[in-house]
Amino acid sequence: MNNRTRRVVNMAVLVSLATALMVTIQIPMFTDFLKYDPSDVPMLIGGFWFGPVPGLIMVGLKAFLYLLIRGVSGPIGAFQNFMASGSFVFFAAMYYQRDRSRRGAVIALAIGSVAMTLIMIPANMIILPIWGIPDEIVLPTILRFITPFNLTKGLISSLFTYFAYKRLKTILESLWGDSFTTDKRRSS
Repeated sequence: MNNRTRRVVNMAVLVSLATALMVTIQIPMFTDFLKYDPSDVPMLIGGFWFGPVPGLIMVGLKAFLYLLIRGVSGPIGAFQNFMASGSFVFFAAMYYQRDRSRRGAVIALAIGSVAMTLIMIPANMIILPIWGIPDEIVLPTILRFITPFNLTKGLISSLFTYFAYKRLKTILESLWGDSFTTDKRRSS
């Protein structure tokens, strides 16, 4: 199997794992409609491993698959999931590409968490009224529930990613032999 095929297969495994986690594990936090799922962990691992753009592509596939499988909140929910997870993965992976160290991973995950939280403020300002939330409670809802939720989600997913990245990457690489790695420098 050539390197490109191996890369696509590993990305597909990560998307499948993320989708399975999103479908099976949803823990309500702060309100009934905000639910934590650990699907960002495989996406962050993919972003760290393959880079920010492939990470974003994987997030898009995960959101689309979730829409097809569950479709609970429809296309708007899938779009919101893509915006949140996509910004988290993209910005974290972008920084990690510059500093592939344990310290770099911590900084990357913090940057991704903050980026997701900040990007979701205007995204929710637009989307919540479409979902029927009255204009006068949109901002209080964002400040009181959604922003703390996104920060908490970022922290939890960051911790899981930090401790799982090398292990999961090693397992996937072992499926194809020692010769496969997308980063010739053998990143941490």
